[in-house]
Amino acid sequence: METRTLGDGLAVWLEPMRDVRSVALGVYVAGGSADEAPGAFGSTHFLEHLLFRRARRRSGADIARTTDRLGGDCDAYTSKEWMAVHARTPSERLDGALALLLDLTEAPAFTAEDVETERKVILEEMAEANDVPEDRLHETFVRSFWPDHPLGAPILGTEETVGALTRAQLVGRFREVFRPEKTLLVAVGAFEPEAFLKTLASERRKRRRAAPAPGPLPPSRRSPTAARCAFHIPRPDLTQTHLLVGSPAPAYGHRLVPAAWLLSVILGGGVSSRLWRRVRERQGLAYQVGAGLTLHRDGGMTLIEAATAPKKLPRLVRATGAVLREVRRAGITRAELRRAKDQVRAEVEMSLESTSVRRESGVRAWFYRGRPVGADETIAEMEAVTSADVDDAIGALLGSPDASGFGVTGPSLVGASVDDLAGELAA
Repeated sequence: METRTLGDGLAVWLEPMRDVRSVALGVYVAGGSADEAPGAFGSTHFLEHLLFRRARRRSGADIARTTDRLGGDCDAYTSKEWMAVHARTPSERLDGALALLLDLTEAPAFTAEDVETERKVILEEMAEANDVPEDRLHETFVRSFWPDHPLGAPILGTEETVGALTRAQLVGRFREVFRPEKTLLVAVGAFEPEAFLKTLASERRKRRRAAPAPGPLPPSRRSPTAARCAFHIPRPDLTQTHLLVGSPAPAYGHRLVPAAWLLSVILGGGVSSRLWRRVRERQGLAYQVGAGLTLHRDGGMTLIEAATAPKKLPRLVRATGAVLREVRRAGITRAELRRAKDQVRAEVEMSLESTSVRRESGVRAWFYRGRPVGADETIAEMEAVTSADVDDAIGALLGSPDASGFGVTGPSLVGASVDDLAGELAA
C-alpha cells in the first residue's frame, strides 16, 4: 500500500493489483454516529443520504445516470466511527468514478426540499429495520449495554432526532466532518498510481475552495461501561425466538485483540466451533449459531447469536451457558487454537482477491492504527498468539458473567422468564 499525505492533510492510500480489471475507490471521513451531539443523533447518516440528492455540478438524475454508466456500484454507508462514499468500477472508468465521488463530497448542495424528501425515506428505512428481528434486537441490545456512551447511540438516530434535524444542522455536520485532515481517499485495483495522482490533482484543482476554518476540538474519549441487561422484545408474528448474548471486549488497538479474535472463532466461528458442535450438531437446537466481536476505538463487545423455536429457547440458553462455563473453567486445547489460526489465515489470504475487501481493510487500518497493515502482518499477529494469551482473553471477555447482556425477541417466552434465562448464563 502506497501512502501520501497531500498539502491540505488529505490522506491518499493506493494499492495497485495485477490480474484484476476493476478498481475499488472510496472517500472516508473520520466522523460517525459516535461523535454526534445528543440532539443530532442520526445527522451523519442523514447527510450520507443527502449527498446523493444533488451536487454542485450534478443533479440527482445525473448522479443516478452516471452511477449506472460506470457499470459497477456507487454507494455510501455510515458506521459508528466514520462515513464512506465508495465505488467499484471497471478500470477504464476509474476517472469517471473519481470525479463522481469528488463531486458528491465537495460541498453541500442539497435543498430544504431535499431534506424533507430524504427525511421521509430515512423514516421508512428505520421502520424497515424495525421489522427485521435481528436488526431491532441488535440495536436494542447495544443501546441497553452501553446506555451512557455515544457508541450506544443508534446510527440511524431516533424518530424524534431525525424528525427535528434542519438543513442548517446538516450543513454544519458536513463542515465538521468533511475536512481534508479527517479524510482518506483509497484506491485498490487495476491502475497506475502516478497517473491516478495526476488525475486526482487535476480534479481537485477544479474544485479548489478556501481552506476550512479550524474545526472543533474532538471530544474527550472514554471507554464504555457495560450495563448488565436482560430484555424480551415481544414479536408474536415470528415463528422463532432470536437470541443475543454479549459481554465486554477490549478496544480495537488492545494487545489482546488477536487472541480475542481467535477465541471468538473457537467459540462460534465455524462448523468445528464449540457452539456449533453442541447447539446444532449434538442437540439440533438451531440452524445457525455463531460468535463474533464488534470492536471500536474506545471499546468492544463479544456477541453470540442464534435463533430457535420458542419452546427450545431454555435448552438453547442452557447449552450456550454450558459452553461458556467449560471455556472459563478449562480453557481451550492446542488443537482448537491451531484450527482457529488456520481458519483465520485462510480467510485473510482469500480476502486478498477482492478489491473491495482490501479497500475496507485499508480504512480500518487508517482509522485504528494510522498506517497500512498488510495481510502478512495480520497473519503474523495471529500466529504469535499463545494459549496463555487466549487464557487472558477468556478472562477479559468471559470472566465477568454478571456483566453480560441478554436479549431475545419473538413470541411469548415458554417455561422461563427473561431474568431466569439470563441467570443461566451467569451461573
